[in-house]
Amino acid sequence: MSFSASIFIPEKPKRFNLTRSEKLSWYSLFVIIAYPLLMILIEKNLSYKLPQYIYYPAVLAFICYFLSSFLRLTEFENLNGYYEGKISLDEDFLTINDLQYKYADLENLVIYGNSFYGERTTNGRYGPAYTNGIANLISFTCKEAKIELNFQLNSESHIDKLQAALLHIIITEKIPYQRNYLNLINKEHRSFMLFELFIAKLIKEKRIECTEGLLLIGYDSDKEAKEMRAKYCC
Repeated sequence: MSFSASIFIPEKPKRFNLTRSEKLSWYSLFVIIAYPLLMILIEKNLSYKLPQYIYYPAVLAFICYFLSSFLRLTEFENLNGYYEGKISLDEDFLTINDLQYKYADLENLVIYGNSFYGERTTNGRYGPAYTNGIANLISFTCKEAKIELNFQLNSESHIDKLQAALLHIIITEKIPYQRNYLNLINKEHRSFMLFELFIAKLIKEKRIECTEGLLLIGYDSDKEAKEMRAKYCC
């Protein structure tokens, strides 16, 4: 079992924190609207018909606005911070840089680890198309000290490594069992036999209700649910 990731230190973004495609899009849109209006205003006030080529900058701005839609397809969100240090989940310790925290001493562990580098953003038409994979967080209390930090996941396989490490820590009870820790395991890894056997153990020891345990494991039909209930709950 091994998992490690870079720690991300967020910084307050600058005002108007725009990427290149967003700048190109908004600035060109401003020119498309404002420049022709200004020219029309000048013509009316001076009672003078301006040459047609005077409006060409607006056409150029429209082309730039169109190009911004293609630029965004290769663009990542602004980082707004920096990487410093490592976090790792080892056999008996959670390690942050050179500091080791025994799993047995951890309380209130919370992990959000679903964002990875290169993941599509929710921006459908404007703004960067990809994330940096830094919207991941770990938080816990150790000996009354609360630790909270962000970390980067590099790919979907990196998420799998995190999930595999969490699964190992939880089912071997390296970290003292708490019901909410089961929620840290995603749907894919709940289908693993190791997770199913651990839930069966919890049901047998009456540390979790049968129905709740079966829902955590998941089933596809009433027939399968009955079979699992007969297998683990009787």
